[in-house]
Amino acid sequence: MKILVVDDDRGVGSLIRKILVAEGFAVDYVTTGEEARLLALVEEYDGIVLDLGLSDRHGLSIVQELRREGKTTPVLVLTGETDESTIVRALDAGADEYVIKPLRTREFAARMRALVRRRERRLAEQLVAGSLVLNRLTRNVLVRGTPVDLSPKEFALLEHLLMHRDEVVSRAALLEHVWETTFDPGTNVIDVLVGRLRRKLKRAGADLTIETRRGQGLVLRTD
Repeated sequence: MKILVVDDDRGVGSLIRKILVAEGFAVDYVTTGEEARLLALVEEYDGIVLDLGLSDRHGLSIVQELRREGKTTPVLVLTGETDESTIVRALDAGADEYVIKPLRTREFAARMRALVRRRERRLAEQLVAGSLVLNRLTRNVLVRGTPVDLSPKEFALLEHLLMHRDEVVSRAALLEHVWETTFDPGTNVIDVLVGRLRRKLKRAGADLTIETRRGQGLVLRTD
């Protein structure tokens, strides 16, 4: 899963990114409202963390524009203002959640988890392929009822392949949805991760295969 973080305070932005990475998210971080607007309109994010007090434009205008364009990406707004009217205006503009600065790490992480859970409830809670069950809410993977221990990136890779089962998924699509947009497309990290995932699934006895299509990408099939 990927989150867009928008905050012109690099110290706060770095802290938010650290929290989200620890929660298993890929993170794109920008410091201006215009960068955020452009990315949010063309990329598919699982959530957006948006500071209202940006230097180039107010965060509410970004939320309003995204909603006018039909973007339903969940938005958590950050604000240093504690008055009720600011929070009400943010929610009325289309924000889904809010956190008041200064940031409290545990509260922020909990609110992000809740935001993503609400989104996932609108999607399929479980992805099933043969004897394998991936639960998107609990972030657990079971093969014939036995848990399979996956790293956050292995989980994200498997989740994306399951969502596109029997379809060829390009390396570019995997980099876009599992890693940050700044990630080097020439890296072999996908091959390394796929190798680890294949070995874990094989040891668990999963009746599915991750095939490599040379020059095209990967496809997940049940045996």
